[in-house]
Amino acid sequence: MIVIGTGNVGMLLATMFDKEPLLLSTAHQDTINFKNNFVHTFSEEGAGKNFRIGLQIWQNNYEKLQEIFEYVVNEKVVIFSALGGGSGSSSLNLISKILLEQNNKVLIIAILPYKKEINPPLANSVQAINLLLPLLPKVSIMLFDNNGLRRDFSNNWLSVNEYIVHKVDYLLNLLINHSIDEYSPITLDQSELDSVVFGGGFVDYSDTFLEERGPRFEYGSLDKSTKNCLMVMYIDSRIKNMKKIYDYQSLFMELSSKIATRVANARFIPGIIRSEIAFSNSTEGVKDRAYIIIASGLNIDRYFKKLSKIRDIAIEKASIYIEIQKSSKLIDSKENKVLDI
Repeated sequence: MIVIGTGNVGMLLATMFDKEPLLLSTAHQDTINFKNNFVHTFSEEGAGKNFRIGLQIWQNNYEKLQEIFEYVVNEKVVIFSALGGGSGSSSLNLISKILLEQNNKVLIIAILPYKKEINPPLANSVQAINLLLPLLPKVSIMLFDNNGLRRDFSNNWLSVNEYIVHKVDYLLNLLINHSIDEYSPITLDQSELDSVVFGGGFVDYSDTFLEERGPRFEYGSLDKSTKNCLMVMYIDSRIKNMKKIYDYQSLFMELSSKIATRVANARFIPGIIRSEIAFSNSTEGVKDRAYIIIASGLNIDRYFKKLSKIRDIAIEKASIYIEIQKSSKLIDSKENKVLDI
């Protein structure tokens, strides 16, 4: 697996997630933040949070990007980037196209700005997503919304970043890092996990306790248009009684039938994983089992409704900004000298 961080926030998340990520920078200040890592630098001045300037930097360095990714072929690639900055957000379309041409599977972890960042971050995010939408059938995109995360973690950005990395680790390394080799009546393999995560379209993850409530996602939801759905039950590895394990299997099959009905047209993959369970999300204190759902190819219309709100706010604020600029030009014009009598 190849991990890429583009832009300042993207590079930070990539270094938190992986020991040797590929880092891409367009500003000297961003580059020196990661002096302990090797950083590919494409500009010293940066994009100044301007999407168009960022896009121009990447287009001017297209051949350099091709050289960097020359040997990234037939790989699983994860790209971290904030959508509010000018550098990272503007790179995603071009980088994805290069990687797809080389038969790679691409997952983009994209961080939406919170609303009070206003423009240009809101405008940048709208432009970035707009350029990514044509690639959705081939590229997977997981969105994290800083609007909610900032509130949930009381503006503790370290906690926000750790939460994002933790979620992505479960998404990609569910079997490698979060399971134990104990008996499972319904096995799950890495290729099945990868086929969902890199299945294209919007990706989301839920860890709600399904015996008490339905799945709750960061941004999406399950319905009959969902393309891929993987449902996992964790059974605590300290349970050795086979009858109890099979009882939980029966419970799991009952719950998975309900979820399968919700995603009637999806490729549905159920599995049971063994691990020591520290937290189950059960409000009733259940500690010996837990649940995870990972879905891709989620309903794009639901995303459009949420993203349209960001677009409308960005356009409204940009329109007001243009009017202010027009006003200032009129006040500062040469005619003022004539009017100064």
